[in-house]
Amino acid sequence: MKIGVISDVHSNVVALKAVIDYMEAEGCEEYLFLGDYVSDTPYTRETLDYLYEFIDTHTCQLLRGNREEYMLNHRNAVLEGRDEEKWIYNSACGNLLFTYELLTEEDLDFFDKLPISFDYEKPGYPTIKCCHGSPVKSNERIPLDGEAARKWFEKIDANYLLCGHTHYPGEYSYGDKHYFNSGSAGIAINDAGLAQCIILEDITIDGKKEWKPTFLKIPFDNKKVVCDIVESGLLEKAPWFVNTNIQVLLTGEDNSYEMVECAAKLAEEAGEIWPLVDDKFFAIAAEKYNIHDYREEYGLLG
Repeated sequence: MKIGVISDVHSNVVALKAVIDYMEAEGCEEYLFLGDYVSDTPYTRETLDYLYEFIDTHTCQLLRGNREEYMLNHRNAVLEGRDEEKWIYNSACGNLLFTYELLTEEDLDFFDKLPISFDYEKPGYPTIKCCHGSPVKSNERIPLDGEAARKWFEKIDANYLLCGHTHYPGEYSYGDKHYFNSGSAGIAINDAGLAQCIILEDITIDGKKEWKPTFLKIPFDNKKVVCDIVESGLLEKAPWFVNTNIQVLLTGEDNSYEMVECAAKLAEEAGEIWPLVDDKFFAIAAEKYNIHDYREEYGLLG
């Protein structure tokens, strides 16, 4: 049996279609989607429409990522009139606002019904605990260094833990417990132009079924994605954060976390309230972490 595992699409329908085409050709019978379907690239509508059609015709299980939670939280902020939490177009939240404005109420209701985690269970096969970040929190990171994974091994009944969120694919084993991270299909760190994903296949060792992962890197047209980011206006609406996404797509190099952390600290020191902050703090942080400004190449600067 083969199971396709896909996480962190980030609205990149170009990469998603490449992954699905490959997995279908490899004979995957079921699919596990681990969240973060939207944001960061411009194809939100196309991604969700493709996903809805796919899950209607295939055996799939899906869960909610932190990006979907951000969208739900923003809907609540809007409905409740919490102006201080509403997004604006800047490098802190403009990327999220761009995505939110492409969503329908049906999309948000779909996100709301998705679980944070689930157990993949099938008679005769080992159970897999599936989540985006961790079994209880979508934005918790479980690195591959082992410490966090071991703590979760003690808390869950399953021998297999399957996650995304970190954008770093790989595996960690401890005794008969195994942690697999699928990486990112849409914006893969260290793998420019490649979509990271996994095919799980059952094997039998000493009469006992186990799950064997094949970590994949599927090529897609990353230059088209970047051009469409520019043409959609997304780069102008959230310049520095989107610059980091473009940098990952074209080079694999990622300094987004450090840039955002630095910009947030500068904004706090200046008395500004996150995420309603001036982009000048991002410009300073971007220079510190060598974030290229792709607006220059595409003639978007005055």
